[in-house]
Amino acid sequence: MVNLARAALALFAIATLMASPARAVDTIPFTVVKGGLIAVQGSVDGQAPVPMLVDLGAGVDVLSTTLGRKLVLVKGKYVSLRLTGQRVDLPIGTIVSLAIGGVKVDAPHVGVWSGLDGTGTDGLISATAFRNIATTFDFLNHQIIIEDAQTFPERERTGIKVPVVLQDDLGIALGIFARFDFGGGKTGLCEIDTGSEGITLDKTFAASLGLDANAGSARLAAISIDGVPETAIERPTVALGNLIYDCNVGNSFWAGKLFTLDLPNRVLWVARRS
Repeated sequence: MVNLARAALALFAIATLMASPARAVDTIPFTVVKGGLIAVQGSVDGQAPVPMLVDLGAGVDVLSTTLGRKLVLVKGKYVSLRLTGQRVDLPIGTIVSLAIGGVKVDAPHVGVWSGLDGTGTDGLISATAFRNIATTFDFLNHQIIIEDAQTFPERERTGIKVPVVLQDDLGIALGIFARFDFGGGKTGLCEIDTGSEGITLDKTFAASLGLDANAGSARLAAISIDGVPETAIERPTVALGNLIYDCNVGNSFWAGKLFTLDLPNRVLWVARRS
């Protein structure tokens, strides 16, 4: 009887562990720092945590020269264009591992960028880290959630499906774009960029919306994800500049929202308002 009781308890413990979905999800807390950016604690090659930003618009993961010179095995150079068209030459190579908040993420290519030196930030985590996993950005509770086979179906069931366009450059850099609605039948293909706070429109695109392209800034009637009017924000002030895309949508748009990236299927799921 004692052995049977012990076996029953053991089976109950195993069943309890298997039934607990919370154990299967990794949650990474983030803080919002000056400029509305997403700050996390990151670790390279298992070393002590350092401050990093989750920047979906970065294209490629990068480290400061202080950290990168020690940990990146440089194998070549990668040339990219920043949103404004400025050329950036990055020494690029490999590291052993990259983790944010204790969660390991993909980092097949890592650049070394002097632009981070002296900023208090030692790395940028780009969209490439989430290329092969479903990831939720919860701007209400300030957390990034790595979904799994148990939790992701609920995001699909309750969310609104939005197609995304991926700009994949040689398997090294990755950009995420979605179509946004500016009213009056006008839409633009905008980069989803958690590395910026506000919304920026290209001057040529702004002119097509009837805005003064040389004003430096403008106020829109509204902006929303195309086909998802409930994501609209009213009367936002936007910056106008010379961009290489129609527009760039930063974190001010996502404030109080929750979205899930499913990059393998080129989809973004927006949580419905409760």
